[in-house]
Amino acid sequence: MKLFLEDPHLFEYYSVVVALLLLFGATFLIEKMKSMRQWLGIGLIALPVIYFFMLLDAHLVNIPYTDDFNLLETVQKLRNADSFPNMLKALFEQVNQHRFGFERIVMLIMFLLTGTVNIKTQIIIGDLFMLGIAYLLYLGLKKERITWYWFIPVPYILFNLVYFENAYWGIAALQNTPLIFFAMLTAYGLAREDDKGFRIALIAALLTTFTSGSGLLAWIVGMVMLALQKRVKNLLWWIVGSAAVLLFYFFFDYQFISSQGEKVWNHPVFNAIFVMAFWGNALYLDVRHPLVPVLHQDLIACVFLGAGLALVFAIWAGRIFLTRKPTFSDWLLLGAMMFVMGTGAMFVISRPINNYVMYGGTVFSRRYMIFGVVLVAVCYVCVVVFLKNFKRWNNLVAIIAMLFFLGLNFVSYFTSIVSIRRLHDELVIDSYFWKNYKTFLTVGDVFTDIPFWNHPTRMRDLIIGLESDGITDFYQYYDMPAQEDLIRKTATGKPFIGTFGAKFQYRNSVNNLPDKYFRFFVTPEKPQEETFYIVLESPRHNIVLPAIPQPNSVSDFLQKASYYSNNYEYSLYKPKLPEGKYRAWIMSRNDSRQWESAGTGKQVLFY
Repeated sequence: MKLFLEDPHLFEYYSVVVALLLLFGATFLIEKMKSMRQWLGIGLIALPVIYFFMLLDAHLVNIPYTDDFNLLETVQKLRNADSFPNMLKALFEQVNQHRFGFERIVMLIMFLLTGTVNIKTQIIIGDLFMLGIAYLLYLGLKKERITWYWFIPVPYILFNLVYFENAYWGIAALQNTPLIFFAMLTAYGLAREDDKGFRIALIAALLTTFTSGSGLLAWIVGMVMLALQKRVKNLLWWIVGSAAVLLFYFFFDYQFISSQGEKVWNHPVFNAIFVMAFWGNALYLDVRHPLVPVLHQDLIACVFLGAGLALVFAIWAGRIFLTRKPTFSDWLLLGAMMFVMGTGAMFVISRPINNYVMYGGTVFSRRYMIFGVVLVAVCYVCVVVFLKNFKRWNNLVAIIAMLFFLGLNFVSYFTSIVSIRRLHDELVIDSYFWKNYKTFLTVGDVFTDIPFWNHPTRMRDLIIGLESDGITDFYQYYDMPAQEDLIRKTATGKPFIGTFGAKFQYRNSVNNLPDKYFRFFVTPEKPQEETFYIVLESPRHNIVLPAIPQPNSVSDFLQKASYYSNNYEYSLYKPKLPEGKYRAWIMSRNDSRQWESAGTGKQVLFY
C-alpha cells in the first residue's frame, strides 16, 4: 500500500467508475448487454468501498492521536484493576459527558488476543461498521421489493472523505460509526415488531448508550416507535430498561458538567439555522472557514440541504400517521432519521451560537460530518421507497442521486486526501518531538504544550507504561539522530537541488483570533518517491517538519492523470514553534536508507 500513499490513483479510480456507469447504462439500451447488468451493478457498489479501505490502509499508522491516549490509559487501568468495582470504574470512566464502554471493551479484547492495541486495526474495525449501516439501508429497499439497482448510489455517499477525521482517528472511528449502526440496529429490531426484534433493540440500545453520550437518544427513539406501534407491554419494559440504564449512567461515578454558554432559546433563529446546517453538513467542504461577516457558500448549501432533509423527515413522519399499517421500512427509516436528527439537535443545544452559522469559524469538527452523510443516504432511500410506484420519477431520483453522490465523492477525495496525508506524516514524527522536546507536532497550540493535560509527568509516565506493557509501540518510526546532533550527523555538504521558500501572513487560528501563520514551500528538481523533511536549525533547536505534496489543480489532474504535483508545503501557526533564526535544510533518505541533509542556503526568521 506504500505506492497508494505516494499516488492515491484517484484518476484511475474515477475512470473505472465512469466506465462502469456508462456500461451499466448501456445495458438498458442494448439488449445484448443485458446479461452484464448484474455484474456491472455489483462492481459499481463494491468499487467505492474497496477504494475507501485501500486509501485508508495506505495512510493509517499505528500511532495514537490525541484522545486515543485517554482510551489507552483506560486499557492500562483495566489491566491493572484489583477489584470488580475498580474495573467497572475504569470501563465506564467518564470523558466529558460520554462513557466509552464499547470502545474500551473492543480495545481490551484486542489486547487480550494479541498482547497489544493496534490503532490501525481499531480504526478499520470502526470503519467496517459503515458496511452494517449500508446493509440496513439495503434492507429498507429489499423489504419494499425495490430492485437493488436503486441501492447503487448509496456507497458513494457513505464511503468518502467528507468525514475524513472520523474515518482516520482511532477514537472517532470506533465511536461515531458504531454509534450510528447500533442506533439503526435498535430501529431495525423495533421495526420487526416481534419478540426477537425487541430483544435485539434492547441490546443495541444498550450498546448505543455506552458508545457515546448521544446514544441515550436511542431510548427516546425507541419509546416513540413503540408508542406509535401501540405495543404497550413492550413500551413498559422499554421504559423500565431505560430507567435502569439512566440511573447507572448518571449516578455511578459520574460528575455532572454544567454548560457555561448561552441557552439555545436566546437566539432561536440562529440556532434553528445552525441545526439545519448540522443535518446538511455532508456539503461542508474541507476548506478554511474564518469567522468573518461574509457568508460561506458551502455552509449556505448545508443549511438548504438540511432544510430539505427536514422536509423529507416531516413527510415520512406524516406518512407513518396516515398509513393504516406502516411497514418494516417505514419504521426502520423513521428511527434512523430520528436518531441522526436528534443528535444534531443535541449538538446545537450543547453548543448554541449567537450569529449566523454561515459566517464560519470553528462551528464543526469534521468527525461530525458522518451524521450528515448517513442522513442524506437515509433520506435518499426514503424518497425511493416513497416513489416506488412512480417508475419514471424513481428513475430520475436515482440518476440525480448518482450524479450528486458521485460528485460529492470526488470533491471529498480531491480536497481531503492531502489532509489525511498530512496527518499521516505528522504522526510518524510525533515520537521525534516527544523524545526531544516533550511535545507533539499533532497536538497543542504552543511549542511548550504537554499533551493532553499539561501535567509535568502524567504523559511521560503514560507513554513509558504503555510501551513497557506492550500496549503501544510509540517509537516504531523514530530512527533520526537526537535533535542536538541531527544536522551534524546527517549533513552531506551538498546543496539542495531545487527551490525553497517561506512566507507568513495573519489568519484566524482555531480560537478565531488573528495570529501569524507560516508556510514553507519546497520544489525538488526531481520528483520524490517518499516523504522528506524540512529541518529548521538554530543554536538551540532542530525542528523537523514533513514536506507535504500538494494536489494538482483540477485541470492538471485531468491532463496529467495524477493527484499530486511536485510542489511540497508545510504550514503552521507561529506559537507552535519557538522563536529564533533558523537555517533551512532538506532531509531525506539516501539509497542506503540513511538520513542525509542538504542545505538550502536560506534562513528563516521566526518571531
